[in-house]
Amino acid sequence: MELKPSGTEPDARPLADRRRWTLNRPAFESLLSSIDADPERAAQHYERLRQRLIIFFSGRRCPDPEERADDTLDRISRRIDEGEQIHDVTRFAYGVARLVLSESVKAVRRRDRLLTWFATSNHPAVSEDRRALGSDGAVECLRHCTNHLSPEDRDLILRYYESAGRDQQEERRQLAARLDVSPVALRLRAFRIRRALETCTRACLAAQAGRP
Repeated sequence: MELKPSGTEPDARPLADRRRWTLNRPAFESLLSSIDADPERAAQHYERLRQRLIIFFSGRRCPDPEERADDTLDRISRRIDEGEQIHDVTRFAYGVARLVLSESVKAVRRRDRLLTWFATSNHPAVSEDRRALGSDGAVECLRHCTNHLSPEDRDLILRYYESAGRDQQEERRQLAARLDVSPVALRLRAFRIRRALETCTRACLAAQAGRP
């Protein structure tokens, strides 16, 4: 990794492997003070940096570029909040942004594989309506419903159905280990999320078909 201004690499751990952290005022103020000692100059530089990150993600056709820019800045805030000394926030931010972009691309690929499988399978939630609307309508509804899951649930269900065949069991075992849960607990969580997706998809397909 080329950008290591503080001596360590940006946080490359996937969403499911990072403990929950929420941006708070002290962490945000620490980020600003790391940018510039003068609060007004720091705020101006922060806004310019955020806009440059939005342009960075938009230029690479990344979904939700504003959200990705905020995610990048939040990750930097967390690193500072945990004691990291970052001497060049702008330079460091582009290293984090590349990681966020890479994660986003991989997540889209996983989501599309899941949606294709889900929409062409014999799931009772979509099979009957799909015959009337076609698989494209089912995929669009599934994409809508998947995007409305919490980040943790979306990451879990996409990873759960990421692989197939002989690799699937091993991938799910590794996923359970990363989440520090048993394979049974993982299967139950995936079942709960899938049921929520099925319910949402049924409602979406019914709305497309003009049914109450």
